[in-house]
Parts: sequence; C-alpha cells; structure tokens
Amino acid sequence: MNQRNTLPLLVREPVVLTVICVNGLALFLDAFPRVHTQAGHLIQWIDFGFLLYFLVEIIIKVRHWRSFKQYASDPWNMFDFIIVMLSTPAAFSLLFPVGAENLGIITILRLARILRLIRPLRLVPDGDKILRGVIRALKASVGVMLMLVFLNLILSMAATLLFGGIPEAREFFGNPFYSMYSMIKIFTVEGWYEIPEVLAERGVSDGYILGLRIYVAFAVLICGIFGLSIANAVFVDTLVADNSDDLEEKVDRLHKELQEFRAEAARWRARE
Repeated sequence: MNQRNTLPLLVREPVVLTVICVNGLALFLDAFPRVHTQAGHLIQWIDFGFLLYFLVEIIIKVRHWRSFKQYASDPWNMFDFIIVMLSTPAAFSLLFPVGAENLGIITILRLARILRLIRPLRLVPDGDKILRGVIRALKASVGVMLMLVFLNLILSMAATLLFGGIPEAREFFGNPFYSMYSMIKIFTVEGWYEIPEVLAERGVSDGYILGLRIYVAFAVLICGIFGLSIANAVFVDTLVADNSDDLEEKVDRLHKELQEFRAEAARWRARE
C-alpha cells in the first residue's frame, strides 16, 4: 500500500488541500486595502495558525516516514518542505513587529506567505509528466536563449555608441543597461516603433531618426521575429517530444510484430 494512503487523516491530501484553499482565501481577502486595514491583524493571526498546521503536517509526515531522509526521498515531500520553510519567516512579522521604516522587509514577508499557495500545483493531473517536459524543454532552449542574450548585449552596446550621445535619447540608450532594457522591449515586438516616434517628437534630426528606425527594424527582424520564433519552436517541440517518443516506440513495436507475423506466415506457407 502506498505510504501516502496510510497517513493520519489530519495530514491526508484532501484535508491539506482544503486548508491551503482556505489559507489562500484569507490571503486573498487580506490583499484588499480596506480589509487589511480593518481586519489585517486578525487575518495575520489566522495565517499564523495555518503556518503552525503546515509545520505540524511536516512533523507528522516525518514521523510517519520514520526519518527525515525517508521523508525527503519523495520529491513532492521535499517540495512541500522547502515551500513551508521559505514562508515561515513571515510569522516573525507578527511575533516581532517590524517598524514602518522597514516597509520593504514587511512586503517581502507578506509575499513569502503566498508561497504556500504553490503547493497544490503538485496535484495537477499528469503534473510529473508536465514538469519533466518543461525541464527537458528548458534544457533544449538554453542554446537559443544564450544566443539571444549575446545578441541583445551586442545590439545594446552598439545602440549606446550610435544613439547614446543624443541628449534626447539618453533615456533609452544612455548606457548599456538602458539600452538592454530598450532592446528587450524591441525584441518582444510590443511597441517597438514607439522609441523612434518619441525621439522624433522631441526634435531629433531626421538623419538620426532614419538610422534608428533601420536599426530597430533590423533588431525586430533578427531577434524579435526569427530569434523568438526559433526559441518558441525549440521549446514547444521538446516539450511534446515525450508524446512523439511514445508514438515512435509504439510504431517500432508494431513494425516488429508485423515482421514477426510475416516471418511466421512465410514458415506456414513453406510447410504447405
């Protein structure tokens, strides 16, 4: 019998999923400014109770698996453990209030609580298969992505040299970092024409605008259309390769069985 099926009722999947959903509802309500102002402290204490439940869940499961090593041998258990541990520091903002001057820390702690809502992803049907496909696709896409990164770097440095000296263009190409951000926007083919239009409105000479438009069009064509299309094609093809492998295996098996059938039929004809 699967060890998960022998877990105590308190920490079985339906109960845990229900608790996660209720916890998610509480965090969703807390995201509304009016609710947070009126009942934020109460919701924090409720969320703290959920956190204690998840910690108790881990302890019970470790005892059920008889050791942390056995517990961690299940990748999904380790996934749950990491998520809960990452969201645990959020409790310190309740037990040890952080001053308003540390608003950034408060925001990070509040965001960490949301990590617990990632846990139901492992209950997605065929989640293991999808995850393996995504990992395989990411590995296959590394080369294409590196190529796009280098192209972005080269085009950004060239844009800085060509257009960064224009006072009106420093917002977009004043240094390589500004240029990289501008080129990424151009790569996505979303509003790629806006930068030349903005500079034209600012009175930049027609010669510079023409050169910039040619440069932007080149970047869109090479990286935005061809580059991203190739990256998408490689990613999707590798993602569904698992299904293709299964089909190829079935075809090979059928071909082998057909050959065996023909050989057997030939033997029977020879005997006749």
